[in-house]
Amino acid sequence: MPARSEIPHRSQYASPELAGELQSGRMAFEEDPRWREFGADSPGEYMRWARCGCGMACLQMVLAAGGQQTVPPLAELGRRAIGYGVYEAEPPEGFGPLIYAGFVEFVADEFGLRARVAAPLELDELAEVVAGEEVVLASVSAEIRTLTPNPERRGGHLVLVLERSRDGRSICFHDPAGDSAENARGVWIALEDFERFYALRGVAVTLPRQGPRSPS
Repeated sequence: MPARSEIPHRSQYASPELAGELQSGRMAFEEDPRWREFGADSPGEYMRWARCGCGMACLQMVLAAGGQQTVPPLAELGRRAIGYGVYEAEPPEGFGPLIYAGFVEFVADEFGLRARVAAPLELDELAEVVAGEEVVLASVSAEIRTLTPNPERRGGHLVLVLERSRDGRSICFHDPAGDSAENARGVWIALEDFERFYALRGVAVTLPRQGPRSPS
């Protein structure tokens, strides 16, 4: 298995280089030239999963870290996850949040991964967890990408927290919605800065020592 910071990054967009354009609305989701590679059946389905697929992108990273040769496309994972209650099939508004308990069941049944709901998960506990065998899908504000001094909220977006620094003062994460190399992969951040965005909850997943099994 590679070093934690070298775990393959996966974007929640079909074209990661267009993340900033899609997030700002300067480009419509249906204009993403690679949307079909996402596993979506239509531009509308692509938009749904590109908007709320941060958790499925984090799952793709865990599967790749475990050595799975072929990682399912994000939209396919999203559709399969609905059957476990990870998402509402037809959310009443917006695109729907990821339901932690459903995610734990989904990854266990489909991929043989050990996961647990970690809510609440205090900041010092988060740092301790990723110093061991687990990584954490942590709920943060999307404003973490710009390190906004006074974010409007905590939570609402998932990043994959990978490891803790040797001195215990910083953690490293991948952001599936990152719009540049600097804020997408292997991002090191001081705990005191991460705290501004962190909602004190997430899902802890044990990284498999060998490739996780494919679904039967």
